[in-house]
Amino acid sequence: MSSEQGIGIVEPLVLTVMLMIVVGSTAVVFNSINRRTISTQQQVVMQASIDDNLRQIKTLARRYTCCSGVCTTTIPTTFGVVSGNTQPCATNNPLDDRYYFPQVDLASTTANFPNTTTSSEPIAVEQLCANNTAFLTPFQTAVNALPQPVNATRTTTIQPERILRVTFTDNNSNNRVTRVENIIPHMAYFCP
Repeated sequence: MSSEQGIGIVEPLVLTVMLMIVVGSTAVVFNSINRRTISTQQQVVMQASIDDNLRQIKTLARRYTCCSGVCTTTIPTTFGVVSGNTQPCATNNPLDDRYYFPQVDLASTTANFPNTTTSSEPIAVEQLCANNTAFLTPFQTAVNALPQPVNATRTTTIQPERILRVTFTDNNSNNRVTRVENIIPHMAYFCP
């Protein structure tokens, strides 16, 4: 009889140990699934934020103009003909080709434009175009002033041929590069 009672006690213990192993394994699987779900959600949020950030950068690239003799992403407020005087900026509409390059040399300008040696708007723009860094620095500064995307870090570097390279790295995965975009401001196509 005593041998039958011993077997009766061992069986529930074995069953309990087996159930604990199954429950523990299930918990590990559920934890893994939960971590992957959270990681996927973070990736989706990050990619959407990068897309929005790129949309903003491309808007700046369209707005980037040198029509005043100074390159900027700020849309001109003085353009066309003001008080009978024709202004260097023909329009404030980036869809109009005249938005990008000065239409005239404003005679009243006497100071040299930054990064140039002239007070002539058209000559200043030609000098800026010839100096890739001077040409792209205002654009890079405007891009760097934008808020960083969610869960990512954006860096910019000036490349040859009037290209601004924008690199996005994932903050949640050891700074893995997730996207690289080469942006050419529309103004670059109007450089001589």
